[in-house]
Amino acid sequence: MKKYTHLVFDIDGTLIDSAPVNMQSLQETLKDLRGEVIPLEDLVFSFGIPGVATMEKLGFSDPMAATQEWIRHYDVYAEKLGMPLFQGIREVIAELQKKGIHLGVITSKLQEEYDAHFTRNGMRNYFETVITSSDTEKGKPAPDPMLAYLEKTGAAREEVLYFGDTCYDMECARSAGVDQALVLWGCLRPEGIESTYQVEKVEDILSFADFDAVKAE
Repeated sequence: MKKYTHLVFDIDGTLIDSAPVNMQSLQETLKDLRGEVIPLEDLVFSFGIPGVATMEKLGFSDPMAATQEWIRHYDVYAEKLGMPLFQGIREVIAELQKKGIHLGVITSKLQEEYDAHFTRNGMRNYFETVITSSDTEKGKPAPDPMLAYLEKTGAAREEVLYFGDTCYDMECARSAGVDQALVLWGCLRPEGIESTYQVEKVEDILSFADFDAVKAE
């Protein structure tokens, strides 16, 4: 198995079990704005893309305003339901940081969403480099977020592995020439999603880390 010195992560569905909050808050937003109740299974498409892109796909003439309403509902549901890390994530990330692996985040969240939501889990300080949808003109599945990470860190493509739970995550990394790992603990529909690797257990993340290489840096 190939080893990597840069391990980069999506947030929702990869580090955080946010599916209930994402889905129910979006459903509630659409109910408020349009008076219609859309089945949760019909909202799965929203995973892995920016909130504004979701609202564009749903046909809102002002997708940013609709996204702000979604953020408001998201905050309510996050407090109500909680935003737990997947079991073992904190320990694995802490171990990787301790041993010198370069850790990053590429998320479809806006910077304000990242600041508001990710920090409540106490994970923010583990990651050296964070790319949000506020940092690039195009978000996932375009390669722009991963290209921004490469430019910001100076990492070579072959040094980086991106972990995510959606086809948008995999396409973003692949189109930038970076290997991809689909995490099965958070992926709602893994069938048909192309990736370099599939990862079944959180602790398996450690097997991709090139600890010897970072020692030599």
